[in-house]
Amino acid sequence: MTVAAGRVNDLKQLRGARTLWFRHATVLTMNPGVPDLLHGDVMVQDGTIVAVGEDLASDPRTAGAVTIDCTGFILCPGLVDAHRHAWQTAFRRLIADADLDSYVASIHGGMALHYTPDDMRIGTQVSVLSALNSGITTVLDFSHNSRSRAHCDAVFEAYAQAGARVVHASAAPNAGEWEEHWPEDLARLRDAYCLGDRGLVTLRMGLDIKRVWPTDRLLAHAREAGLAITFDGVLGPRASDELYDLAQTGALGPDVTLIHCTDLSDYVWQAIVDQGISVTLATTSDQHIGIATGVPPVQRCRDLGLAPSLSTDVEVTLAGDMFTQMRATMATQRMLLASRRFHGEENLPPIMTSRDVLEMATANGALHVGLGGVVGCIAVGFQADVLLLRANALSNLPFNNAVGTVVQGTDTATVDSVFVAGRPRKWAGEMIGIDLTSLTAEIEKSRNRIAAAVGWRLDPLAPPSFSAASEQALRAHVDGTQEAGRLASLAVPNF
Repeated sequence: MTVAAGRVNDLKQLRGARTLWFRHATVLTMNPGVPDLLHGDVMVQDGTIVAVGEDLASDPRTAGAVTIDCTGFILCPGLVDAHRHAWQTAFRRLIADADLDSYVASIHGGMALHYTPDDMRIGTQVSVLSALNSGITTVLDFSHNSRSRAHCDAVFEAYAQAGARVVHASAAPNAGEWEEHWPEDLARLRDAYCLGDRGLVTLRMGLDIKRVWPTDRLLAHAREAGLAITFDGVLGPRASDELYDLAQTGALGPDVTLIHCTDLSDYVWQAIVDQGISVTLATTSDQHIGIATGVPPVQRCRDLGLAPSLSTDVEVTLAGDMFTQMRATMATQRMLLASRRFHGEENLPPIMTSRDVLEMATANGALHVGLGGVVGCIAVGFQADVLLLRANALSNLPFNNAVGTVVQGTDTATVDSVFVAGRPRKWAGEMIGIDLTSLTAEIEKSRNRIAAAVGWRLDPLAPPSFSAASEQALRAHVDGTQEAGRLASLAVPNF
């Protein structure tokens, strides 16, 4: 049975298919051991890639397979977003002009305090579905607002409803009252919801601002539970001091990923290299919100031989797709080198290529969220997290450069089809099995309730404004955060 990629009416043939045979695609494998193919085939059986080649017609497994004619399409690995905060989605772009001070105070000192389990569920579900729609098949969801076990369970319910591959980085809330179930509850979450790296949901410990125990004790607890660790908010002298102490005692290692890494000390950077620590960049977040110096350490990573991953971070302010991250990261590195060249510097390092950033958004991301060898490449044995991108779209005609088309010419509109573990989640440009009307009603209800509780007045044509009571509460949060000493300087939001 043959179906054509991009044809809506052929979707019913894919449902329940055990074997999929993608034919005549331009295949980008993102695996140095498997060459790219101008006209290639990929075979998937029971959710796993079982063959990659120029022509698989002689493979006996083609008998009974559903054949997908991919003429005019690029087939590549699903993208990996190595860090986002999915629970915040109800307030997408509300504070589009925020800086770091405004973000921390208004989100963690404001709306976060009023979330119910159902708010966590619908915000996370919409975020993960949107990620799938834009070609992100794996999300590291840094979830740091679960105020009870019920909040945690609601987040995992959202993952199951969305059908994406999710790495849940579980962290304590940064402010306000909570059940104080974390980190002891990590073992329950692991046993209840995670089926190993071949399941769709895996678990890590997340560390952000709050430390309920000394950091070395938290790291030991994670490792005793068999969990890797992701640090968010890694920036500036305070983070450098903490990481210096941990490195000195051998508490860090290759099971640790650090996010941002702006303005770190030379010693910490050397420890990152020596101890095999992974780095996830949040390029647009650093630049737009102003994380420490505001300059993402793209070149520092390259100078040290590190291969970072990429992430979207916060949709309350930023774009939520990985194409934006790839372009911004590439442009940043090239801009910095161009400035150095213009001012007379010689023997500069090489400029970043489109393939470099695509690797960051696929294979590197998979490795840094604990799924190396599982996703991020098109190769035998990998899970079939696969994208079909429209090389034949009007915006991409004529088709001249496959990697360049993915990085510079693709957006959500040209992500035609998305498969997770061989299961179609988007087909012919449309998400499968979602009720957009119901999702809209649910997330608007959640947003309106939380905004009323915080005292925010919402008007899409005007900047957000705050009631007097809300401003007083935010000031209290700012004062408490300053007293805790985890951030250098905060101000009440002034949009």
